[in-house]
Amino acid sequence: MKLRDFRKMMQKNVFTTAEARLVCFTDHPNVLNLQLHQWKNAGDLVALKRGVYRFNDANIGTAEIAKSLYSPCYISLEYALNFYGIMPEAVFEYTLVTPKATRRFQTPAGVFTYRTIRREAFTGFDPSTLMAEKEKALVDWFYLNTARLQPTNTFWEQSRLEATEIKFNFKKVFRYARLFESKKLLFLLHNFHAYAMSRQTYR
Repeated sequence: MKLRDFRKMMQKNVFTTAEARLVCFTDHPNVLNLQLHQWKNAGDLVALKRGVYRFNDANIGTAEIAKSLYSPCYISLEYALNFYGIMPEAVFEYTLVTPKATRRFQTPAGVFTYRTIRREAFTGFDPSTLMAEKEKALVDWFYLNTARLQPTNTFWEQSRLEATEIKFNFKKVFRYARLFESKKLLFLLHNFHAYAMSRQTYR
């Protein structure tokens, strides 16, 4: 099979070996595996992980790659907080959350790290871009870092969360936080809220 014919049949830019077998059902699996390997060696395909490929010249968004690597998921934590300008430090990997087990994939498209949250809290994101709302990204980050966070103004100042620059909807923050059913999470967020409000007052 020629690459252009396979690509027309596949109708998507990122695909798994299993999906390729469904499209090329008339080919023996060994023949298909050899063809995929040859296209990869020729630079026409890029292997994102074992059994997941993308067409090399396709314009593919982060969301499409992320959900192809490990799904369900959405972009949150440090990457989303940096995207919103809440966490100014540069982030060198994509950080996501999932109700499944924690995973990390190092791919030609970048490093994708998936952290586990409870299924009941798997909400608060745009399904088309997979980007978390800033309030949900903040809550996810607090939840997954609860053990090291300290409820003091000094700690919040040193954390460099831009509480004075970004307007949060704290009603939404606490609504999302209650989904985790964690008293310590709520306590820390209430403390951070008080700090953020005091910083706004004295600006």
